[in-house]
Amino acid sequence: KSAEEPDIDLSTPLNASKTLRFRTADLFQDNDYFYKYAHSRKWQAYGALEWDITPSTTFVVSHAAQQQDITAPYYGLPVTTEKTLWYGGRSANPSQKWGYSNYMTQQTIASLSQKLWGDWKLTARGTFYDQSYNTLYNEPWTQIDAQTGTMQYQDAGIVAMRGTNSARSADIYANGSFRFLNRTHYALFGFNYNSYNQVTRYGNILSDNIYNDVNINNANSVPRPPAGSISYQDDPDGYGTRDNATQWGFYGQLRLEVSKHLSLILGGRVSRFSERMRYISPGPTSSWKPEANIHGELTPYLGTVYQITPNISWYASYSSIFTPSVGNMSYHGGGLKPQRGNQVETGFKAEYFNGRLNLSSALFRMENVNQPVQDPEHSQFYITTGPIRRQGWEAQIDGTILPNLDISIGYTYLDTKVSDSKTRDFGGVFSPHHMFKSWVHYTVPKGRLYGLNIGVGLDATSSLRGSYPTTVQGGYMTLDGMIGYHITPHLKIQLNATNLTNRYYYERASGVWQFNFPAAPRSFMATLRANY
Repeated sequence: KSAEEPDIDLSTPLNASKTLRFRTADLFQDNDYFYKYAHSRKWQAYGALEWDITPSTTFVVSHAAQQQDITAPYYGLPVTTEKTLWYGGRSANPSQKWGYSNYMTQQTIASLSQKLWGDWKLTARGTFYDQSYNTLYNEPWTQIDAQTGTMQYQDAGIVAMRGTNSARSADIYANGSFRFLNRTHYALFGFNYNSYNQVTRYGNILSDNIYNDVNINNANSVPRPPAGSISYQDDPDGYGTRDNATQWGFYGQLRLEVSKHLSLILGGRVSRFSERMRYISPGPTSSWKPEANIHGELTPYLGTVYQITPNISWYASYSSIFTPSVGNMSYHGGGLKPQRGNQVETGFKAEYFNGRLNLSSALFRMENVNQPVQDPEHSQFYITTGPIRRQGWEAQIDGTILPNLDISIGYTYLDTKVSDSKTRDFGGVFSPHHMFKSWVHYTVPKGRLYGLNIGVGLDATSSLRGSYPTTVQGGYMTLDGMIGYHITPHLKIQLNATNLTNRYYYERASGVWQFNFPAAPRSFMATLRANY
């Protein structure tokens, strides 16, 4: 694995009074990967202009553009014919050097903020997002033979896809404080509108070659489809879709100081959502089909915070979930139902030594239905899950325990239960039961090694199951580290190392034909950064 990543982030005033300011952030990445054949080249440019029209009025406009070109796109590995994870080499890539995924993304944001009375402020923001993409590769037709490490490919398994995604949004809101019953309270209320349009076209595969006994470590032996064998011309067997969705609603939040030590947070949103879909070229064009038409969807939020002592507070919250699955299509045609559910959480937070040491602990439970996950039989499409219940607890310690010595230690216990047998065995909904993360960082305060800082992190995770009960990654532990040095007050060099023990494990196991991802082997990254 190798990578080059030069970047620049520059901010400067454009006039003497500094009421007109400009910022640019530009990035270029050129990456190879630990898995075979893959290469990525990405550039990103960002520019923002900020103008204080008056002392109380500020206008900001920004534009970001990104082009990414990927060779041999990698979507993880299939499982084996014995429904287990493949451990015959993490450098395997089921894609080919002739495969590609190209993306061009642009986003423009404009906002106007107006200070009102007191600390009240009115903000209006508009966003324009557009993306186009073009993808071609051949994915395995069978799972990996557990004994030989071979698979079958077919031209029928070629994914040839083009499309565009666009989104438009507007948001206007006001926020500030007010006095009532001799106490200070805070309020936010607003309205937003979002529209989304997606066009997807799948090429027709006109050849029918079959490639048997292709080793997973030599998938590049699958040849590029013959010239003229992929067509985006209209065909009775062609497939293309256009998806339009609109969501708008009113939202608000009140933070009430009930007493000196007790606060109450009341919030919510009332939404209107509609979605429609039609089939388009290269398949036969159809009429628009309504996928959703939801009125007056209320998603409330309730919370409370109680200050037990000057250092310790207790909190509790309830929130409702309503998330439309815009742009995720099912294999049988049509969109997916919106995700619905609720989440409750309660816990304690403590702060000591003027904020230098922070402790927290929480219990949580989330129930939802219609979570979108990749279709295990058709990797470019999605299905929805049945009811899922996730619950657990977590604890975190962050801060400076000794002069120049910072720590971060966290533990999470998570239990997941899927009630619907149709989706019980889909790995995308599962997470490990136990997750532990820690990081220790020390900065040399003085002496000959002044400017040197070192860090070490230890992460441990219990077993993770995938799409089948037999698709299991056992528990593992990883060690990371870093060392940095300030050459001058403005120039710093740093070396980061990940997976120092070179542990071979899967960081994600959530598919049948794809989406099982071995973690990267031991790797190092050097950074030279200048600040002026």
